[in-house]
Amino acid sequence: MIGSIFNRRKKTVNRRAFLYGAGGVAIGLPFLEGLPERSAWAQNAQPIFTFFMCAACGVEPKRFWPSGSGALKGLLAGGKAVDALEPFAENLLIVKGVNFPLTGPTGCGHAQGLAQALTGKSPTGNGGQATATGPSIDTLISEAANKDGTSPMTLYAGNLRNGYIADRLSFDNSGRVRASVDNPYKLYTALTSVAQTGGGSTTPPAPTEPGTPTAPTMQDQLLSKRKSVNDLVRKQLKSLMSSSKLSADDKRRLEEHFTAIRDAEGAIMGMGMNPTPGAPAQVAGCAMGSIDETEMKGLSSWKYNAKNVEKGGIENIVELHMQLVALAFACDHNRTGTLQWGDGTDHTIYETPANAQLGNWNLHFISHRTQSDSGVASNGTAETAHAEIDAIRMKTLARGLQHFKDRGLADKSVIVWTNHVAEGFHTMRNVPFILWGDGGGKLKQNELVDAAGAGNGALLNTIYAAVTGAPSGSFGGGKELAAIKKA
Repeated sequence: MIGSIFNRRKKTVNRRAFLYGAGGVAIGLPFLEGLPERSAWAQNAQPIFTFFMCAACGVEPKRFWPSGSGALKGLLAGGKAVDALEPFAENLLIVKGVNFPLTGPTGCGHAQGLAQALTGKSPTGNGGQATATGPSIDTLISEAANKDGTSPMTLYAGNLRNGYIADRLSFDNSGRVRASVDNPYKLYTALTSVAQTGGGSTTPPAPTEPGTPTAPTMQDQLLSKRKSVNDLVRKQLKSLMSSSKLSADDKRRLEEHFTAIRDAEGAIMGMGMNPTPGAPAQVAGCAMGSIDETEMKGLSSWKYNAKNVEKGGIENIVELHMQLVALAFACDHNRTGTLQWGDGTDHTIYETPANAQLGNWNLHFISHRTQSDSGVASNGTAETAHAEIDAIRMKTLARGLQHFKDRGLADKSVIVWTNHVAEGFHTMRNVPFILWGDGGGKLKQNELVDAAGAGNGALLNTIYAAVTGAPSGSFGGGKELAAIKKA
């Protein structure tokens, strides 16, 4: 399963659009009117990171959504589940009124909901075997933003061996589900060397005999000398700049292009590095910082437990995943990923006051308001238990967002939380969406927005355009959701 983190595909590149230097470094060139055969449109700006989470079994709407409309700062104090997110209101966007393409199930809606959540397309099939009819947004963002063909991180919090609707969130271009990693320890081992060196290497180092020095990577060498990848192509750049074919505007573009690269390196690869030799490590940015290595190593033999106990339960695993993804982004290890937060028919037992009155039903039973995986009923105590679970989840989300905030990612990311159904009765109208981070200044912040029945495809298109700088017609027929875009 760990292959989903490290799996890479070979890309076909136009060699005329790159400068090649020492260590296999290749830097894309901006458009040069004097040398169109050596040009490619390059994205010079700071990369924007994206993380998409999808929880299970819906919410209890009456006690979930904030009351009123407008700025969130004044709304997140009304006794609702989302009140837990108030400390993050400044960078928060809550979107209600979003519908999935298939607005109601044609069988078991859990697999159908999961297959739509990040694809914006109606699923195919029925029951637990329903699946996607196109790629999920993380796949397309990864193709546009990730380096060297790195695949999205695909993570899971729950029981991967539940036998019914496990992986069903991240899909490749053919609509095939991408296998996920359920144990944060696997991601932790991949990131350890990256964070300790402050580099963005994409594969773990080969094991060595004790006492054998590890050869520094090209990334390590650059960082230790506070150099840039620009230094590795300086000779080639000097030669290109001397070409008589280049106009004054071409030379200006090249200078701005390589300045932007160095600035991005300073913002990404250098985040959290010690400002002076010997200075104490900073918590923010690309450093182990607040990572509890003892707890991570304790998960090396972790196995799923249906009870949501404090250590090792789903909510704890979710937070640990988020903590590590924040580190991965700060180190530019990967630029996108997904987390399936619970099984399709989630049998996790949340020990809440109302659930104790029920005798501790599992979440799926609570969402159906009866002790059944198929029937539905109306049970007020189960409804209250569902609201209590929503509050627990939002507190977990808040703790996870704190890790992204601590690493300085508010203006460099979009973190998305949603659900695979709107309510426990499997309706797919008014599915909740919560976004944190402004997508590089493209998305509204500190607002509650009503999408007025727009499809989730339009929302996904808007996120894609914000983080890649290019429009996408892959979701919702190419429409965007103007209600969430910053004017």
